[in-house]
Amino acid sequence: MAFRITKEWIMNIPETFERRVEDEKLIFWKTGVTVVVAAFQVPENIGKIELLNQIQRKLPEDILETLVSTKGEIVGLGYTQVQKREGKKNRLALYTFTASDTSCLQTAFYLDDPDDLAWAKSVWESIVFQPEEELT
Repeated sequence: MAFRITKEWIMNIPETFERRVEDEKLIFWKTGVTVVVAAFQVPENIGKIELLNQIQRKLPEDILETLVSTKGEIVGLGYTQVQKREGKKNRLALYTFTASDTSCLQTAFYLDDPDDLAWAKSVWESIVFQPEEELT
């Protein structure tokens, strides 16, 4: 189901997910999968490529895979990492940043089953940016 995250960002999340807002983040969840989404404005003095370059320089050393995406006027950077949880089973995480000239959508996918990674990547790749001027 296409879900409007902000006036500009749309993400396809199945209807089977519950959702709530917490600390200015949108959280979707179902058994075994949690998706946390936050949007922020790109600073005026920094372009989308420079923003992703800054993020890339701060990536942790223990990442498993780095992903790069370009689609029309948006660019993306993502990485996978094992999320270690004290007292609980570790899980796979996919962290993504999708940037336009004006805003960035930061998404974290937490997966109990690593086989869900292909699904998480497909959700990330299907994110749609619709500039406000196109909304009429």
